[in-house]
Amino acid sequence: MKAPGLDTLPDQDLVTCFAAAAREMGLAVLDSETRRANKMYDRMTAIDAVLRSRGRAARMALVPLLDHDDRLIRYFAAKKLLGLMPERARAEIEWNTKYRFDAIAGDAKGLLRAFDSGQYAPD
Repeated sequence: MKAPGLDTLPDQDLVTCFAAAAREMGLAVLDSETRRANKMYDRMTAIDAVLRSRGRAARMALVPLLDHDDRLIRYFAAKKLLGLMPERARAEIEWNTKYRFDAIAGDAKGLLRAFDSGQYAPD
């Protein structure tokens, strides 16, 4: 799934767009705003598709987001990087499980459970 116009953006602009979408998605999830969360999920998926089409180096442009101040941005970047940087990405996903009663923590726990059981294999 590619969104119109994303193909022409440089990698760094895509990373900026991904970070904005990740933040919005995280806030929407925490606020139980499903429609907005789904829209941002589609946006992040489209950005990821463009980066994937450009190869590993383009996908690795997301790595600096693992050090972002915003935990939501770090979390969604880690999900996209789990197949490329499993140890680093997993550490970020595990860190997000500490928020025991929020939806992001629940997602992180479910992702790790699926990953550990072999039900989810990131690429």
